[in-house]
This record gives sequence, C-alpha cells and structure tokens, in this order.
Amino acid sequence: MLCNWITRFLDILFLSFASAQTSIWSNWWTYDGISGPRYWGLNPEWILCQVGKYQSPIDIQPEKLLYDPALTAILFPSKKMNGNLTNTGHDVTFHVEDDLLPHFNVTSGPLQYEYRIYQIKIHFAHSDVVGSEHLINGLSFPAEVQIMAYNADLCDNFTQALVSPNGLAIFAIFVEIGPVGNEAFTILADNLKYIPSKGQSSWISGLPLNILLPRTTQYMTYEGSTTQPGCQETVTWVIFNKPIYVLKEQMFELRKLNQKGGSDQQLLIEGNVRPIMPLNNRVIRTNIKYENKIKNCTVTKEVFYEVNTLRNNVRRKREGR
Repeated sequence: MLCNWITRFLDILFLSFASAQTSIWSNWWTYDGISGPRYWGLNPEWILCQVGKYQSPIDIQPEKLLYDPALTAILFPSKKMNGNLTNTGHDVTFHVEDDLLPHFNVTSGPLQYEYRIYQIKIHFAHSDVVGSEHLINGLSFPAEVQIMAYNADLCDNFTQALVSPNGLAIFAIFVEIGPVGNEAFTILADNLKYIPSKGQSSWISGLPLNILLPRTTQYMTYEGSTTQPGCQETVTWVIFNKPIYVLKEQMFELRKLNQKGGSDQQLLIEGNVRPIMPLNNRVIRTNIKYENKIKNCTVTKEVFYEVNTLRNNVRRKREGR
C-alpha cells in the first residue's frame, strides 16, 4: 500500500516537473537574441530545429521546380468559419471552432488524405519590405498567411498529427500591399485592436475561407517542417503562386501587438519569421506548366514572382538572410 502511494506520488511529481519544464520552454523561445531560432535546439525535444534535414521555410528556386501533371486543384470547404483570434505573443493565430459539422476538410492536390483545418497563422516582420517566411528566388513579401490542417484520416487531433508521418498540411499564402484589401483578411485585421497583449482573444463569426484564398489553382509543394519549435518534420507544404492584397495600415496594426501580457507592454512582436533553411536536395513539385510560367509566374533568375505592380517589381531581399 505504501509502495503504491509512493509510486503515485512520484508519478505526479514527475508530471508536474515535466509540465513546468514545457511551460518554461514555451515562454522562453522568441525570434531573436539568445532565445531565437539559432538556439531553439537547446531544448532536447526541439533538437530537429538544429539537426533536421527537412526544415522549413525555404527559398524556392525556379530552376529547381519539377512539373508534376498529377497535381490537381486543391479542394477547400466553401462555408464560413467561426473561431478565436489570439495574440500568442509569438504571432496572431485564428483557432477554428472544431465542433461544427461538417468539418473544414481539405482534399486533393498533393494530399493523399483528408486534412482538417485547425488554425490560421499570420507571419510578418518589422517593415513592409520583408515578412514572408518562404522566399521566391530570394524575394520576400510583406507577410505570409499559413492555413494549418491535420490528417483527419490517421490522427485524432492536431497534437497527435504534429508528431506523425504525413500529419500536417500547411497552405502558405503570400501577402502583398494594395489599394483594396482582402475581405477575409480585413475581418482578422479589424479584430487586432481587441488583442493588443499576449493571451488575449477575440471571437470571430463568419470568416470566409474562400475569400482568404488567392484566386488560383496553381501552387508549389514540398515536404518540410513546422517553422516554430519543435520544428517537426511532418508537413506537406503548399505555396500558392499568387498573393492576396491587404492595406498598408493593416500591416501597421499587426506590428503594434505586444509579446507580453499584463503591465509589460513595451516589447512588440514586430516580426515572427524563421530564417531560410537548406533545401538538402528535396524535390519541389508544381502544377504550373512551362508554357504558362511567363504568364502566371515569371520564372527567371532575375524575377520569379511578378505580382507587385504597385512597386514596379522592386527586388526585395529579406534583411539578415
């Protein structure tokens, strides 16, 4: 009886310690300094951030694209989403309400299973010149929206999928500045004023996913990782070949968000972009036909993504890369 009690006590103590350790690490990591991406691998559970060979994001080089005629259009649900928009201290995340039926499942394209949309993240930096995590031939965009989905056929939830083969699919949307904003992005941006500090959330009803997506069926895809700790290499990435447009003031509102909560309001998020990782001979497939490259997605050594007519296609390099 005494032995059972001691065993139970030690189990509880261990779980409490493990939980405390997890909390410490989750509060420790950032995007710069001694807690930045270069040091994420110090946590043994995040070692892939340091030694992984299939890491994300990457710089997509046009000459390395492999045309795959089997890549069909991706099928997204057309209904509107409800959920909480949260300032996580690291980014802005829209957590999709998962109780409604039918679920928000994505199929086809490079996906061999059905993937259920779980959350949407926005990545950005300190200026409009840089901000996307992925690059196209060295070019950056002001921001990148990432729609994250987990394998609903093989996994019960996002946490399980995070560490499972073929567990996740992430759909990356480049963001460009324009005179007319995207209606769905505007809904998200209008709620930023309610979440200035870490941990604050704002409920959103009726987010139109089909409006948030760019008007294209063409994309690039490769196998990679999550871009935040622990950098799990379980992701099928899909990067659309056209951006969505947002207003300049909406980007400004993103940079006003704080990393901390409570009275510590002086440290702004400003940027949440992981540096580019080596490709390591991975294949990047695309359904963009060669004869359409000039029309849809100019692929040359000088410029690949010519969608920025507002800036006369100024070549942009992410700082510090």
